[in-house]
Amino acid sequence: MIITRQARRLAVVLALLGGVVVLLPHGLSRAAETPEIGETIVKRGRIASDLYAFGGDVDVGADVSGDLIAAGGRVIVGHRVQGGLYVGAGSVLVGGVIGKNVRAAGGAVTIAGHVQRHVSAAGGTITIAPEAVVNGRVQLAGGELHVGGTIGRRLRAAGAVVVLAGEVAGNVEVVAQEIEVLPTARIKGSLTYWSPREARIAPEAIIEGRVTHNLPELPSRIARTGTALVTVSRALFLAGLAVVAVGLYLIFPRFTVLASRTIGSHPLASLGMGLLLFVAIPVLAILCMITILGIPLGILLFVAYSIALLLGFVLTAFYLGDMGATAFMGRSARKRRVRVVFLVLALGVLLLTRQIPFLGGVLMVLAVLLGLGAMSVHGWRYWTETGPPRRPG
Repeated sequence: MIITRQARRLAVVLALLGGVVVLLPHGLSRAAETPEIGETIVKRGRIASDLYAFGGDVDVGADVSGDLIAAGGRVIVGHRVQGGLYVGAGSVLVGGVIGKNVRAAGGAVTIAGHVQRHVSAAGGTITIAPEAVVNGRVQLAGGELHVGGTIGRRLRAAGAVVVLAGEVAGNVEVVAQEIEVLPTARIKGSLTYWSPREARIAPEAIIEGRVTHNLPELPSRIARTGTALVTVSRALFLAGLAVVAVGLYLIFPRFTVLASRTIGSHPLASLGMGLLLFVAIPVLAILCMITILGIPLGILLFVAYSIALLLGFVLTAFYLGDMGATAFMGRSARKRRVRVVFLVLALGVLLLTRQIPFLGGVLMVLAVLLGLGAMSVHGWRYWTETGPPRRPG
């Protein structure tokens, strides 16, 4: 059974939401401050540039003249950001005034301020608070969505549960298992939704356009699971991968650049070393875990192995992004914001290749092996050229 064309188009738009969330640096036009990294980050006053902030708790109550890019366990934005806001965290609270777009991903995302352009968000729970104002479009994908406030243009939402309680000036399109329209809802356009159940619409709710109910026409088990949740998981993975990649470059720019260049200067050595480590480390970890005393070491090796594979993939993406930046941007290719943009684009391209049958999987494995090997070859060359640190004597 096939879902209707309109619903499929909406699902595709929301599936691309994760990519939109993390293609964040396109609008960066000013040099950013040195990235703020720490367990707790608190910013106040005025910041006359873009701001990068990564930490366990990030609290930005400053007036940011440029874009704000933040990630961490909890991120709170409470004053004014004149540019765009791009954030990924376990908990996200957006207040104040955002001059451009908001792109957010997290376990719990709350929009409670004034967004002068558009909002795209993915998360487990997403809330548009009653006091929120969004001048543009809103696109949401998550498990449980509560939409209040005022939305100046259309609303598109996909989730397990969607509750509409605010004012929307345009059309509303929803894909969900359960949909509820509260008495406070005011929809000036039409309401079109795809759900196995009838939406619960309060008599006091005002919907000026037509209300159209479309059955998903999916097998009941798939419908119960909710295709929106799959979209959310992919979006969060892509957002997290982009945060790791950009964070690696911003925190260790020299290592990232030099290690990625090893892929171009020593491709066979990188591939061979990557393959060797790919096979040898799990075997070594298992051998360590044969004895009780070796179990902690084996677990640590598996954790380090997982991190190394991720960093290897990121380094290959950075190398490809640098090649693209050099080809298209010329002398500007070494600028930080240009490298960040092309890094995110390269990540997107690599992840898209995964959709190619068989060949996509091979390319993904090659990307991991090349990056893993290049990282190791670069580390070995650095160690042999500089030597171990000498004891003072």
